[in-house]
Amino acid sequence: MENLKDLLALGETPRIAFVGSGGKTTALFKIATEYDSPVVVTATSHLEYYQTKHADQHFYWDDFQVGYIHLPEPIPGITLISGPKNSRSVEGLGIEPLHKIVSLTDRFSTPLLIESDGSRRHPLKAPAEHEPPIPDFVDTVVVTAGLSALGQPCTSKWVHRPEIYSNLSGLQYGDLISLEAIKNVLGHPYGGLKNIPANARKIALLNQADTPELFEKAEILANALLPKFDCIVVASLKNKHALHYQHVRLTK
Repeated sequence: MENLKDLLALGETPRIAFVGSGGKTTALFKIATEYDSPVVVTATSHLEYYQTKHADQHFYWDDFQVGYIHLPEPIPGITLISGPKNSRSVEGLGIEPLHKIVSLTDRFSTPLLIESDGSRRHPLKAPAEHEPPIPDFVDTVVVTAGLSALGQPCTSKWVHRPEIYSNLSGLQYGDLISLEAIKNVLGHPYGGLKNIPANARKIALLNQADTPELFEKAEILANALLPKFDCIVVASLKNKHALHYQHVRLTK
């Protein structure tokens, strides 16, 4: 079975931002494990503390600032660099630390994977005015969406920022979420395509296709989205021992 890194046609030293909802953290760390080389992971948004345990080692940016940590060479495995810890999560980093981190990864030709969006574990979301903070050096953006919300009401139970999602999708608050609604948001310049750097590859990852019925519907959605994205993958990341991917299109 092909791994996710190959399905997304990622190179050996990409600079990837993950945005959206419904599996972006899972996808990020899944891809990180598929590299034989060291990988650096960071975030512009909060990461819940349990999510940081997917990294082999975790450093806080403040420790770099006061000189407690030196990385003379890449550390094997997955290295997470985050903002400070609070009661339940670690904070994301601003643009200045990110530019220093990308300089480090450029120096050692190391992949850099960035979580650039928060969704509070909802399967779908719409970005607020300040979201997503995608650094300008990113060469690939993976936009995720969770298909478990299909057929569910557009409310705060299933959607992060449902009022904005309703506006972008053409739904009313509380309407059932359709394939058309998901397509409208993912392909909207203020939805899934928001703040993507002009020269970055745009990838849609349609996750949570956990049943044959959802997988079939996801393929319909993928074909409808083809004009908007360079690559679309339908996936079920629910069980890491039983991953199921279908590659719809690699490049234009």
